[in-house]
Amino acid sequence: MKKSFSFILIIISGFLFAQEIQEKSLLWEISGKELPQKAYLYGTMHIMCKGDVQMTPRIEKAFDAAESVLLELDMDDPSMMVKMMQATFAKDGKTVSEKLGAELAAKVDTVLRANSPMTLPMVENLNLQTLSMQIGMFALDCEMDLGYDMLFVQHAQAENKNIEGLESVELQIETLLSQSDEESKTAIEYIVNNFDEVKSEMNKLISTYKLEDVQGLYDMTEATLEDPKYPQGNLEDFLDNRNKAWIPIIEKSIHEKPMFIAVGAAHLAGENGVINLLRKQGYTVKAVEN
Repeated sequence: MKKSFSFILIIISGFLFAQEIQEKSLLWEISGKELPQKAYLYGTMHIMCKGDVQMTPRIEKAFDAAESVLLELDMDDPSMMVKMMQATFAKDGKTVSEKLGAELAAKVDTVLRANSPMTLPMVENLNLQTLSMQIGMFALDCEMDLGYDMLFVQHAQAENKNIEGLESVELQIETLLSQSDEESKTAIEYIVNNFDEVKSEMNKLISTYKLEDVQGLYDMTEATLEDPKYPQGNLEDFLDNRNKAWIPIIEKSIHEKPMFIAVGAAHLAGENGVINLLRKQGYTVKAVEN
């Protein structure tokens, strides 16, 4: 009986360990399951430090092999930016200061003035969900630049590659802005009262990304989403459910033509990450390392 129990434990442990992504790479090759050609998967960061976003020869080779680029959103859609901008504004007629109160609003103003080109009067009409994300981004302790998503869009447009999206802008807005005002206020309060700590975590995130440690990025994201003192949403809504919804779209696309797929790097690892979900569907997903 003890031997049987030990054997079961070994199997379970082996299965759990198999979910961990050991390879250090942001670029992954997808093959097998009678694919007519290889496809490539890349993990992005939506914002980066200036000078850190580069089309290296390794990325360029995979990008050039593709006919189309599949991103989280169809960033070639001219209506996308309009919808995103409209979604950032409060719809209840109340200002940020009214919702936060004088003391917290003053702290927000101090953090904005010290770490960004913005001031409180410039963000008064935003909803609290957008403000929470905005202040969090200003914890990036360097000159901010656009991330890999926009780099791939620019190259796709220059090379006349088709750009496609995995989900609608409406769905992404709904997911990103799903917090209540009370949760967003708690998050904002945590950020402004612990800004040095938030900066440190952001630096750690960027360092982990530069190491191409997708498992480390997933673990950090999971820990942050599960931290009750800093509400940002939940893992299932932000990652798992979206990943599962993307897989049929990815499968259809990669069987039709050579594809370069780019999604946020936190979506790659985890039991319900894109890599493991594709492997469960029978594909070979292999790291393309430096």
